[in-house]
Amino acid sequence: MRSYSLFTILLLCLAILLVDIFAFYWLQSITNLIASIFFKNTIHITFWVFTIGLIFSIVTLKIRLDRIDPRRKQILISSLYGLTISSFIPKIIFVIVISVLFFTNFVFSEKESLLVIPLIGLFSGFLPFFVIAYGIFKSIYNFKTYHLKIEFNHLPEKFNGLKIVHISDLHLGSFNYRFHILKIRSFLRLIGT
Repeated sequence: MRSYSLFTILLLCLAILLVDIFAFYWLQSITNLIASIFFKNTIHITFWVFTIGLIFSIVTLKIRLDRIDPRRKQILISSLYGLTISSFIPKIIFVIVISVLFFTNFVFSEKESLLVIPLIGLFSGFLPFFVIAYGIFKSIYNFKTYHLKIEFNHLPEKFNGLKIVHISDLHLGSFNYRFHILKIRSFLRLIGT
């Protein structure tokens, strides 16, 4: 497992914070359309609690990383990596799309842009988040099998009927360390032998 310096981790946290400041600025343009002050404040507080919690967790993990059991370390790093990617990428896309739409406001009139631009920006941020979440939680164990018959004219007779299994890119340990899914009986049932 690759290790990063504390300086690199702090730069990552600074990048997360800067993207979140821009995302929050644009989020306020959306929450200003909400009449309920309680609901608006709940959204704002949740936004910053998640951001500060993520940054605090990343820095704390880096500082305490050497004293953690390697198996638990892998789970923690994978989980924080998943959280960071699933929140950071959508926020970057959200900020870019809403900024481009706002600063190149040629498509919508002034009145339309007050509603349409924030909604398009919000959709552009939520879409990648839901795609990432779907990939992590729903389709992660949706293994695909392909059966190919290959014929070679010059292959010795003893190789007739030979089956070869190739397994790749399962990423079972990426987020939840579930290697037990690959038990032989389950896998054999999966490939149909």
